Amino acid sequence: MPPDASSARGGYLTIDAMVALTITVLAVAAAVALASNAVSRMAQARDRLTATRIADDLYEDLYAGERAGGQQVGETEGRSWTYTSTGAGTDDVPSAARRVRIVVDRRFGPDLVVEAVVPPAPATASSN
Repeated sequence: MPPDASSARGGYLTIDAMVALTITVLAVAAAVALASNAVSRMAQARDRLTATRIADDLYEDLYAGERAGGQQVGETEGRSWTYTSTGAGTDDVPSAARRVRIVVDRRFGPDLVVEAVVPPAPATASSN
């Protein structure tokens, strides 16, 4: 008996349907992966921006002399930070400037570290 033409055609339709389904599944998987990657990058960028803003605020306060010298630890917006302020001068080259190292905790990636030299702390007003 010769094979029926409609059954041969049905086999091709099944293969076509399977190929179309495979392509659709791959396209959906690629779209989900792309969306996931975009969300991850946005979270990393937001994390980096928040850490940078906190470090900038600390630096500005240190530059203006509004924060105490030495080593300080704190938390802002759920992010822990530390800074260390030491004299920038050496025995050979004395200086009243201060060397500061600011470290802000990041959730994604390594901590943000800022090292800078700031002016000397302003003299406090006398209580006399």
